[in-house]
Amino acid sequence: MKAQDAAYLAGFLDGDGSIHFQLVRQKEYKFGFYIRASMSFTQSTTARAGLEHLQRLVGGGYLRDRGTGMSDLVVTSRPLLITTLTALEPYVVFKRRHVPIALDLLRRIQPRVSAEEFLELARCVDAFATLNYSKSKRIFAADVEQHLRGTGVCAPVTTAVPVQHSDGIPV
Repeated sequence: MKAQDAAYLAGFLDGDGSIHFQLVRQKEYKFGFYIRASMSFTQSTTARAGLEHLQRLVGGGYLRDRGTGMSDLVVTSRPLLITTLTALEPYVVFKRRHVPIALDLLRRIQPRVSAEEFLELARCVDAFATLNYSKSKRIFAADVEQHLRGTGVCAPVTTAVPVQHSDGIPV
């Protein structure tokens, strides 16, 4: 991505974008949950062509019309998120704390982690949510922990000390 495109996208992300991690129930998955990472850019549906332009710059994602007069470009591919956020990192202002922590978390989400590792990632998702202004978070690490303990997949462990990012957010 060209530097001027990365700078433009970073400004758009700062103003009309967001980075989110969600815990999603999915009974077919090994631990009954998965972590959905996403970055979205929001604009009036009348300006949807601008979101289509951003989609080309990013190299993927999908467009969603909310039905409220607003539309979103949503990127959920972890490799694409890593590539895009890495390119935007030097240029963000308001999301300066979000981007490096998101990159750390994205790189840690791997297949075949243990139940304890997944639970620690869920706690990191909770910590990341504190950086955003959303009030709609419904599933928390405590829900994941309760499920894992209830199914006997995870035993109580209280001696672990979480690793923290330089600004105090667990990673």
